[in-house]
Amino acid sequence: MELLLLIVFLLLLILLFKYLQTKRQIRNLSKQIAELVNGKSEKMLDISLIDKDLEQLAGILNQYIDNQRQLIASTLRHENYLKESIANISHDLRTPLTVILGHLQLLRKETLTDRQAQRIETIFHKAERMKELVQTFYDLSILDAEQITPRREDFNLSNLLINLISENAPALEAKNLSPEIDLPSHSIYLNSDYSMVERILQNLLTNAIRYSSGDIKMSLKQARENRAIFTIENPINSKTEINPARLFERFYTGDASRHNGGTGVGLAVVKLLTDKLGGNVSAEIKSNVLTVTLEIQ
Repeated sequence: MELLLLIVFLLLLILLFKYLQTKRQIRNLSKQIAELVNGKSEKMLDISLIDKDLEQLAGILNQYIDNQRQLIASTLRHENYLKESIANISHDLRTPLTVILGHLQLLRKETLTDRQAQRIETIFHKAERMKELVQTFYDLSILDAEQITPRREDFNLSNLLINLISENAPALEAKNLSPEIDLPSHSIYLNSDYSMVERILQNLLTNAIRYSSGDIKMSLKQARENRAIFTIENPINSKTEINPARLFERFYTGDASRHNGGTGVGLAVVKLLTDKLGGNVSAEIKSNVLTVTLEIQ
Protein backbone atom coordinates (compact mmCIF):
# COMPACT_ATOMS: atom_id res chain seq x y z
CA MET A 1 0.00 0.00 0.00
CA GLU A 2 2.77 2.39 0.91
CA LEU A 3 4.55 1.54 -2.34
CA LEU A 4 1.40 2.36 -4.32
CA LEU A 5 1.05 5.69 -2.56
CA LEU A 6 4.68 6.47 -3.28
CA ILE A 7 4.21 5.67 -6.95
CA VAL A 8 1.10 7.88 -7.14
CA PHE A 9 2.96 10.66 -5.36
CA LEU A 10 5.86 10.41 -7.79
CA LEU A 11 3.46 10.45 -10.77
CA LEU A 12 1.78 13.55 -9.37
CA LEU A 13 5.17 15.21 -8.98
CA ILE A 14 6.08 14.35 -12.57
CA LEU A 15 2.73 15.67 -13.84
CA LEU A 16 3.11 18.84 -11.76
CA PHE A 17 6.64 19.35 -13.09
CA LYS A 18 5.49 18.84 -16.67
CA TYR A 19 2.54 21.17 -16.09
CA LEU A 20 4.80 23.88 -14.69
CA GLN A 21 7.26 23.39 -17.55
CA THR A 22 4.45 23.64 -20.10
CA LYS A 23 3.08 26.79 -18.46
CA ARG A 24 6.56 28.32 -18.49
CA GLN A 25 7.05 27.50 -22.17
CA ILE A 26 3.59 28.91 -23.04
CA ARG A 27 4.51 32.14 -21.27
CA ASN A 28 7.84 32.18 -23.13
CA LEU A 29 6.07 31.69 -26.47
CA SER A 30 3.59 34.44 -25.62
CA LYS A 31 6.48 36.77 -24.79
CA GLN A 32 8.25 35.97 -28.08
CA ILE A 33 5.06 36.53 -30.08
CA ALA A 34 4.40 39.82 -28.26
CA GLU A 35 7.94 41.01 -29.07
CA LEU A 36 7.42 40.12 -32.73
CA VAL A 37 4.08 41.93 -32.85
CA ASN A 38 5.51 45.05 -31.17
CA GLY A 39 8.59 45.07 -33.42
CA LYS A 40 11.00 44.50 -30.54
CA SER A 41 12.38 41.31 -32.08
CA GLU A 42 12.77 39.75 -35.51
CA LYS A 43 13.77 36.28 -34.29
CA MET A 44 11.73 33.25 -35.20
CA LEU A 45 10.01 31.44 -32.35
CA ASP A 46 12.08 28.99 -30.30
CA ILE A 47 10.81 25.50 -31.12
CA SER A 48 13.17 23.58 -28.82
CA LEU A 49 10.29 22.66 -26.53
CA ILE A 50 9.59 19.72 -24.27
CA ASP A 51 5.96 19.44 -25.25
CA LYS A 52 5.70 18.06 -28.78
CA ASP A 53 2.30 19.67 -29.41
CA LEU A 54 3.69 23.09 -28.43
CA GLU A 55 6.72 22.43 -30.60
CA GLN A 56 4.47 21.67 -33.57
CA LEU A 57 2.39 24.81 -32.89
CA ALA A 58 5.55 26.96 -32.75
CA GLY A 59 6.72 25.44 -36.04
CA ILE A 60 3.42 26.30 -37.74
CA LEU A 61 3.58 29.84 -36.35
CA ASN A 62 7.14 30.20 -37.69
CA GLN A 63 5.97 29.15 -41.15
CA TYR A 64 3.16 31.72 -40.97
CA ILE A 65 5.58 34.46 -39.83
CA ASP A 66 7.99 33.60 -42.65
CA ASN A 67 5.19 33.70 -45.24
CA GLN A 68 4.03 37.10 -43.93
CA ARG A 69 7.55 38.48 -44.10
CA GLN A 70 7.93 37.33 -47.68
CA LEU A 71 4.56 38.86 -48.56
CA ILE A 72 5.50 42.19 -46.94
CA ALA A 73 8.89 42.21 -48.67
CA SER A 74 7.23 41.52 -52.03
CA THR A 75 4.69 44.30 -51.43
CA LEU A 76 7.42 46.77 -50.49
CA ARG A 77 9.43 45.87 -53.59
CA HIS A 78 6.34 46.42 -55.73
CA GLU A 79 5.60 49.76 -54.07
CA ASN A 80 9.18 50.94 -54.47
CA TYR A 81 9.16 49.87 -58.13
CA LEU A 82 5.87 51.72 -58.66
CA LYS A 83 7.17 54.88 -56.98
CA GLU A 84 10.39 54.74 -58.98
CA SER A 85 8.41 54.23 -62.20
CA ILE A 86 6.17 57.22 -61.42
CA ALA A 87 9.24 59.34 -60.70
CA ASN A 88 10.96 58.28 -63.93
CA ILE A 89 7.85 58.74 -66.10
CA SER A 90 7.13 62.14 -64.54
CA HIS A 91 10.71 63.21 -65.15
CA ASP A 92 10.61 62.00 -68.77
CA LEU A 93 7.30 63.78 -69.45
CA ARG A 94 8.64 67.13 -68.28
CA THR A 95 10.97 67.60 -71.27
CA PRO A 96 8.38 67.16 -74.05
CA LEU A 97 5.90 69.29 -72.11
CA THR A 98 8.51 72.04 -71.85
CA VAL A 99 9.06 71.88 -75.63
CA ILE A 100 5.29 72.00 -76.26
CA LEU A 101 4.92 75.02 -74.00
CA GLY A 102 7.83 76.76 -75.73
CA HIS A 103 6.27 76.35 -79.18
CA LEU A 104 2.86 77.41 -77.87
CA GLN A 105 4.48 80.51 -76.40
CA LEU A 106 5.91 81.33 -79.85
CA LEU A 107 2.53 80.73 -81.49
CA ARG A 108 0.92 83.19 -79.09
CA LYS A 109 3.15 85.90 -80.57
CA GLU A 110 2.07 85.15 -84.15
CA THR A 111 -0.63 87.04 -85.98
CA LEU A 112 -3.69 84.90 -85.37
CA THR A 113 -7.42 85.24 -85.67
CA ASP A 114 -9.35 85.68 -82.45
CA ARG A 115 -10.59 82.08 -82.68
CA GLN A 116 -7.08 80.73 -83.26
CA ALA A 117 -5.67 82.81 -80.42
CA GLN A 118 -8.39 81.53 -78.10
CA ARG A 119 -7.61 77.92 -78.98
CA ILE A 120 -3.87 78.41 -78.52
CA GLU A 121 -4.50 80.05 -75.15
CA THR A 122 -6.68 77.13 -74.03
CA ILE A 123 -4.05 74.58 -75.10
CA PHE A 124 -1.30 76.59 -73.41
CA HIS A 125 -3.08 76.72 -70.05
CA LYS A 126 -3.96 73.02 -70.20
CA ALA A 127 -0.35 72.14 -71.01
CA GLU A 128 0.81 74.30 -68.10
CA ARG A 129 -1.61 72.51 -65.81
CA MET A 130 -0.40 69.13 -67.09
CA LYS A 131 3.19 70.11 -66.38
CA GLU A 132 2.25 71.12 -62.82
CA LEU A 133 0.50 67.78 -62.27
CA VAL A 134 3.51 65.86 -63.62
CA GLN A 135 5.78 67.76 -61.25
CA THR A 136 3.40 67.06 -58.36
CA PHE A 137 3.40 63.32 -59.13
CA TYR A 138 7.19 63.35 -59.14
CA ASP A 139 7.38 65.27 -55.86
CA LEU A 140 4.91 62.96 -54.12
CA SER A 141 6.83 59.89 -55.28
CA ILE A 142 9.99 61.41 -53.81
CA LEU A 143 8.30 62.24 -50.49
CA ASP A 144 6.94 58.70 -50.18
CA ALA A 145 10.24 57.02 -51.01
CA GLU A 146 11.77 55.58 -47.85
CA GLN A 147 15.30 55.31 -49.20
CA ILE A 148 16.89 57.76 -51.59
CA THR A 149 20.57 57.31 -52.30
CA PRO A 150 22.49 60.06 -54.13
CA ARG A 151 24.41 59.03 -57.24
CA ARG A 152 27.22 61.53 -57.45
CA GLU A 153 28.87 62.68 -60.66
CA ASP A 154 30.73 65.76 -61.87
CA PHE A 155 28.60 68.30 -63.74
CA ASN A 156 28.41 72.00 -64.61
CA LEU A 157 26.00 73.61 -62.15
CA SER A 158 26.05 76.95 -64.00
CA ASN A 159 24.86 75.33 -67.23
CA LEU A 160 22.18 73.38 -65.37
CA LEU A 161 20.77 76.60 -63.90
CA ILE A 162 20.82 78.41 -67.25
CA ASN A 163 19.04 75.50 -68.95
CA LEU A 164 16.35 75.46 -66.27
CA ILE A 165 15.74 79.18 -66.64
CA SER A 166 15.42 78.73 -70.42
CA GLU A 167 12.98 75.84 -69.96
CA ASN A 168 10.85 77.96 -67.64
CA ALA A 169 10.82 80.95 -70.00
CA PRO A 170 7.17 80.34 -71.01
CA ALA A 171 6.04 80.38 -67.37
CA LEU A 172 8.08 83.53 -66.71
CA GLU A 173 6.68 85.28 -69.77
CA ALA A 174 3.14 84.23 -68.89
CA LYS A 175 3.45 86.20 -65.64
CA ASN A 176 5.47 89.04 -67.25
CA LEU A 177 8.48 88.25 -65.05
CA SER A 178 12.03 89.20 -66.01
CA PRO A 179 14.58 87.23 -63.98
CA GLU A 180 17.74 88.99 -62.86
CA ILE A 181 20.61 86.47 -62.82
CA ASP A 182 23.97 86.99 -61.12
CA LEU A 183 26.48 84.34 -62.21
CA PRO A 184 30.26 84.27 -61.72
CA SER A 185 32.49 84.70 -64.76
CA HIS A 186 33.64 81.08 -64.48
CA SER A 187 31.50 77.95 -64.44
CA ILE A 188 30.77 76.27 -61.13
CA TYR A 189 31.10 72.50 -60.98
CA LEU A 190 29.69 70.07 -58.45
CA ASN A 191 30.21 66.43 -57.65
CA SER A 192 26.67 65.63 -56.68
CA ASP A 193 23.48 63.90 -57.83
CA TYR A 194 22.49 65.69 -61.05
CA SER A 195 18.81 64.69 -60.93
CA MET A 196 18.42 65.71 -57.28
CA VAL A 197 20.05 69.10 -57.80
CA GLU A 198 17.95 69.65 -60.93
CA ARG A 199 14.76 68.89 -58.96
CA ILE A 200 15.82 71.20 -56.12
CA LEU A 201 16.48 74.14 -58.44
CA GLN A 202 13.36 73.47 -60.50
CA ASN A 203 11.13 73.45 -57.42
CA LEU A 204 12.68 76.65 -56.08
CA LEU A 205 12.16 78.34 -59.43
CA THR A 206 8.58 77.05 -59.75
CA ASN A 207 7.77 78.31 -56.27
CA ALA A 208 9.22 81.76 -57.03
CA ILE A 209 7.28 82.03 -60.31
CA ARG A 210 4.03 80.88 -58.71
CA TYR A 211 4.07 83.32 -55.77
CA SER A 212 6.12 86.24 -57.07
CA SER A 213 4.47 89.62 -57.35
CA GLY A 214 7.44 91.10 -59.22
CA ASP A 215 10.74 90.27 -60.89
CA ILE A 216 12.83 87.40 -59.56
CA LYS A 217 16.50 87.67 -58.60
CA MET A 218 18.88 84.72 -58.62
CA SER A 219 22.55 84.38 -57.78
CA LEU A 220 25.04 81.54 -57.83
CA LYS A 221 28.47 81.52 -56.30
CA GLN A 222 31.18 79.11 -55.25
CA ALA A 223 31.40 78.35 -51.54
CA ARG A 224 33.82 75.95 -49.89
CA GLU A 225 35.34 73.11 -51.88
CA ASN A 226 32.67 71.27 -53.90
CA ARG A 227 29.95 73.50 -52.46
CA ALA A 228 27.88 76.20 -54.09
CA ILE A 229 25.41 78.75 -52.77
CA PHE A 230 22.27 79.53 -54.75
CA THR A 231 19.96 82.36 -53.72
CA ILE A 232 16.58 83.17 -55.17
CA GLU A 233 14.50 86.21 -54.20
CA ASN A 234 10.97 87.19 -55.15
CA PRO A 235 8.62 89.86 -53.85
CA ILE A 236 5.36 88.53 -52.39
CA ASN A 237 1.94 90.06 -51.99
CA SER A 238 1.70 91.93 -48.70
CA LYS A 239 -1.58 90.09 -48.01
CA THR A 240 0.09 86.67 -48.35
CA GLU A 241 0.76 85.16 -44.95
CA ILE A 242 3.86 82.97 -45.15
CA ASN A 243 5.68 81.56 -42.15
CA PRO A 244 9.31 81.02 -43.25
CA ALA A 245 9.84 78.55 -40.41
CA ARG A 246 7.15 76.28 -41.88
CA LEU A 247 7.89 76.83 -45.54
CA PHE A 248 9.60 73.46 -46.00
CA GLU A 249 6.94 71.43 -44.20
CA ARG A 250 4.88 68.92 -46.16
CA PHE A 251 1.65 70.34 -47.57
CA TYR A 252 2.26 73.78 -46.06
CA THR A 253 1.21 76.68 -48.25
CA GLY A 254 0.87 80.33 -47.35
CA ASP A 255 -2.17 80.51 -49.62
CA ALA A 256 -4.89 78.75 -47.61
CA SER A 257 -7.26 78.79 -50.58
CA ARG A 258 -4.54 77.29 -52.85
CA HIS A 259 -5.61 79.82 -55.46
CA ASN A 260 -2.13 79.73 -56.98
CA GLY A 261 -2.29 75.98 -57.50
CA GLY A 262 0.39 75.11 -54.94
CA THR A 263 0.20 71.77 -53.14
CA GLY A 264 2.83 72.40 -50.48
CA VAL A 265 5.05 69.48 -51.54
CA GLY A 266 7.59 71.23 -53.79
CA LEU A 267 9.62 72.89 -51.04
CA ALA A 268 9.29 69.81 -48.80
CA VAL A 269 11.06 67.90 -51.57
CA VAL A 270 13.72 70.63 -51.70
CA LYS A 271 14.39 70.13 -47.98
CA LEU A 272 14.39 66.36 -48.24
CA LEU A 273 16.80 66.19 -51.19
CA THR A 274 19.06 68.91 -49.78
CA ASP A 275 19.41 66.95 -46.54
CA LYS A 276 20.18 63.79 -48.51
CA LEU A 277 23.00 65.63 -50.28
CA GLY A 278 24.39 67.03 -47.03
CA GLY A 279 23.44 70.63 -47.84
CA ASN A 280 21.38 73.32 -46.15
CA VAL A 281 18.36 75.36 -47.19
CA SER A 282 16.69 78.25 -45.36
CA ALA A 283 14.14 80.98 -45.99
CA GLU A 284 13.46 84.47 -44.67
CA ILE A 285 11.09 87.33 -45.42
CA LYS A 286 12.12 90.98 -45.21
CA SER A 287 10.13 93.91 -46.58
CA ASN A 288 7.74 91.54 -48.41
CA VAL A 289 10.63 89.80 -50.18
CA LEU A 290 11.03 86.05 -49.80
CA THR A 291 14.66 84.91 -49.95
CA VAL A 292 15.59 81.23 -50.12
CA THR A 293 19.26 80.37 -49.66
CA LEU A 294 20.54 76.98 -50.71
CA GLU A 295 23.98 75.61 -49.90
CA ILE A 296 24.44 72.49 -51.97
CA GLN A 297 27.19 69.91 -52.40
